[in-house]
Amino acid sequence: MRFTRRAIPLLMKVPSIRRYTVRGFTVHGERLSADEAVGITEEFLECTIVTDICNHADERVVSMDPLPCPITIAWAEGDTVFPLEHYQAAVRERLPHATFTVLPGVGHVPMIDDPELVARTILALTASAKRGH
Repeated sequence: MRFTRRAIPLLMKVPSIRRYTVRGFTVHGERLSADEAVGITEEFLECTIVTDICNHADERVVSMDPLPCPITIAWAEGDTVFPLEHYQAAVRERLPHATFTVLPGVGHVPMIDDPELVARTILALTASAKRGH
């Protein structure tokens, strides 16, 4: 993408290219406008830690038992960056008392696919914490 950077605004006007380009982040790339897709692409290209993250994929979260605070993991069902079937067991092992919920029908950035689901999930969790549950 770095080589075609100047062409990105033009390419993102084509829905099929837009969907293909953001497929790693979202299940429903067609819901993004061309401008939104350009913005996401630019942010990714400008991110200074992408190389570090990609080069240190073997780093692991240490087990937290007991948890330092209430933790909820809201995992995107269609996450292709951190697929549920590959990471769920390790996350549950390292955060044994965390609440674990799967967000259906969304990709790695669920706010793109279903912002209302994300908002409802956050509000339900904060309301529960407020009640002391």
